[in-house]
Amino acid sequence: MPSIVHFLLAALLVVASLAVPPAHSSGVSLPDLGEASGGVLTPAEERELGRSLLREVRRSAPLVTDPEIVFYVDSLGRQLLANAPSADGPFYFLTIDNSQVNAFAMPGGIIGIHAGLMLEVRDEAELAAVVAHEIAHVTQRHLARMFARGRDINFTTGLAILAGILASAVDPTLGSAIITGGVAGGIQQQINFTRANEAEADRAGMQILQGTGFDPNAMADFFERLQELSRGVGDQVPEYLRTHPVTLDRITDARNRANQMTASDTRNRGPEFQWMQARMQALQDPRRTLERFRATDTPSPQQRYGAAVAYLERGEPGRAREQLERLDAADAPGLTLELAFAALLREEGEHSAALERLEDLDAVYPGHPVIRERLARVHRDLGQPDRAIRILSDMIRREAAPNPELLRLQADIADAAGYIAISREAMAEYFFHRAQYEEAVRQFEAGMDASDASERDRQRIEDKRDTARQTAREAREDRR
Repeated sequence: MPSIVHFLLAALLVVASLAVPPAHSSGVSLPDLGEASGGVLTPAEERELGRSLLREVRRSAPLVTDPEIVFYVDSLGRQLLANAPSADGPFYFLTIDNSQVNAFAMPGGIIGIHAGLMLEVRDEAELAAVVAHEIAHVTQRHLARMFARGRDINFTTGLAILAGILASAVDPTLGSAIITGGVAGGIQQQINFTRANEAEADRAGMQILQGTGFDPNAMADFFERLQELSRGVGDQVPEYLRTHPVTLDRITDARNRANQMTASDTRNRGPEFQWMQARMQALQDPRRTLERFRATDTPSPQQRYGAAVAYLERGEPGRAREQLERLDAADAPGLTLELAFAALLREEGEHSAALERLEDLDAVYPGHPVIRERLARVHRDLGQPDRAIRILSDMIRREAAPNPELLRLQADIADAAGYIAISREAMAEYFFHRAQYEEAVRQFEAGMDASDASERDRQRIEDKRDTARQTAREAREDRR
């Protein structure tokens, strides 16, 4: 089997189609990766590829790391997955810290949702429609088939397009220019999803929506929303339209299919979406959030919550408390408001009170990742590193692909407590799961040499070091 890094670069060429305009509008043409009836990666190959791609994305892409938003997006994705046929392999739902209205799917079940998309959809059903569409690209094996045809893609061009993808996260114009330069060197055909792929993903996505209890009309509604956003903006159309072109025929087809379905008219499963949308807005732009809030005579509960989050983000706990105390618990998702008060207490330096509140929540929602992560931080604040490390170790063990943010937090807490072997091992895993393999090897070796490492620790760390060293060697060979 070709090396995973070669696979990775070929897959990134597929993903590049999600970051550049279609060939007919830009003059850029990308490699034809074949029809859906052609070769396909095996499920095992795709899973291996997905794990490597996930590490690369975590290293390179700007990700939203707020635990509440991460949990919400992941939960929505998992509920949709439960109603997606053939969703056998692992899936990873990532929120990209980018204001573009865009989403993408990558081989191995990686689904990316841009922050800008979450802020522009009008309800949870529209967000679910986009996520369901991207899930369908994976379950219908569009990515695996396209990728299998791209095994002989030029390595240098792959690097150029990878650079363009990363640049697009900061400046779409710059990213497109870099990609165009890489493509102009010799690739003359297109790899955007075919219209047949898009139609199939629409149909499968609407079935997923229906099975999850959402209004399937949300698919056509979102398409119309995209057209609204593109009016009068010239070339600055939503990025999603560049990679998933929306025509009147496509909207009509989606609307007709929805009308034929026996379906719910549910647009929001509960209040969580509006509150997480307000949280996203506050974290993305606290100043603008507060300007809008102050200009509103009768703010909604979600706007008031967003203002509280923005005040906390700006280090103004007194003003945040004023807004939170004016919220009626009956209007808010209970956990959301409780977490906000716990964050407020911590910002006010009331760590014992914050701990008590979080422990009460932990008893009601045992194992909830947001509560557990907040508990670890409060234990650290209270000078209880052993408890914090135990909580984080348990969370990390439960994850198939550990979250680097948890590993970094564990490393920092252990280092401050003088637990050098634990700190270096966690830091090594942090680097490994961000595709920084050489640095992971160095950190593992530092852990093996730590004075507080037991013989059992050294053996475990050595095994991990050997894995990282082999992965680093393969990465170097593929870059020659």
